[in-house]
Amino acid sequence: MIKRYYNFSILIAAYFILTLSCQGYKIVDANSSVIDIDKNLSEQEFEEIELSKYRDSISKEMDKIINHCSITMEVGCPEGLLGDFISDLSILFIRKKFPENEFNPDFCILNNGGFRSSLNKGSITIGDIFQIMPFDNHLLILEIQGEEMNDLIKYIKDKSTTNISRKSGVPLSGIRLKISGDKVNRCMISNKMYDPLKTYKVLTTNYLASGGDDMVFFKNCRTLLNTKLLLRDVIIRYIEELGKNNIKINAQIDGRVQVLQ
Repeated sequence: MIKRYYNFSILIAAYFILTLSCQGYKIVDANSSVIDIDKNLSEQEFEEIELSKYRDSISKEMDKIINHCSITMEVGCPEGLLGDFISDLSILFIRKKFPENEFNPDFCILNNGGFRSSLNKGSITIGDIFQIMPFDNHLLILEIQGEEMNDLIKYIKDKSTTNISRKSGVPLSGIRLKISGDKVNRCMISNKMYDPLKTYKVLTTNYLASGGDDMVFFKNCRTLLNTKLLLRDVIIRYIEELGKNNIKINAQIDGRVQVLQ
């Protein structure tokens, strides 16, 4: 019988890059091996057989149920269940992960444009979280004060009073605003009145810290800590941990951003 030989490591690597790059997987190891192929089996058929093994493995991981959600969560303006939930879990997770006071964030700000799907009522799979957060954005803690902090508050006010798309509204945790017309009547941070002379620590993503979604006020802020944690991984780990303790996912609008008519 005549045999054909292929170095299959290139094919496998290419499959992982093309199929999984949007999901955030990274190749950390690669092995090559020589595989003999019967001459009656076409190269395309052989590749499909081998690659299907990896697809099946990945599909099994993506379909893994990690918890259950009691209510459908979506983005919203001036606030939404999904934004409240993810910003809350982010700051809780980071405060527990980095308990040192110097890294303890006062508040968290994210963006609705980064959430590409809703979290539906029912079973939650790892694949569901990849649908919501397909980007490899990691969490940073920045120092912000003075003019930049005032610009951040104005940004929240403008985004919260212009409901023109699903990107309107700003996911927040640790900060509460009461807006009347074109003015912010009250701003509370960590349950205290906003002090324009104070330096605050804000938790956000590297995308927003670089000025993404028009958050240009972050460009002059000092990075206090790069957690090196992907926001998506933090969401998965938080939800999974609650699931292990038989705590279902739930959230409710609490009026952290109030727009008065």
